[in-house]
Amino acid sequence: MQELIECLTYDELEEFIKYSDYAVVDFWAPWCAPCHILHRILQTVAPAFSKINFGRINTQRYPEAAEMYEIYGLPTLLLFRNGQVVDRIVGVVSKNYLVEALNKLIK
Repeated sequence: MQELIECLTYDELEEFIKYSDYAVVDFWAPWCAPCHILHRILQTVAPAFSKINFGRINTQRYPEAAEMYEIYGLPTLLLFRNGQVVDRIVGVVSKNYLVEALNKLIK
């Protein structure tokens, strides 16, 4: 099965956001147990949202990405429309909450 959530490097992050009409970026770290829970939720939801590009960036490896987007807690999802942050979700949320946020993003 193809991975729908692209693993990004710091250098790829800006272009990923810039060239996506809709993007969700998951800021995570390997030691963060809630990050792994949220990733599994994202994997179940992503196939239903083909208009959205999903990416994730490891803040332990790329702390400058967390600093640039003022990420102070993990996991954090940033939702982008046309390159602009339109929503921020901090912590693990339910599948239903995430689906509502993604539907709002593409409306």
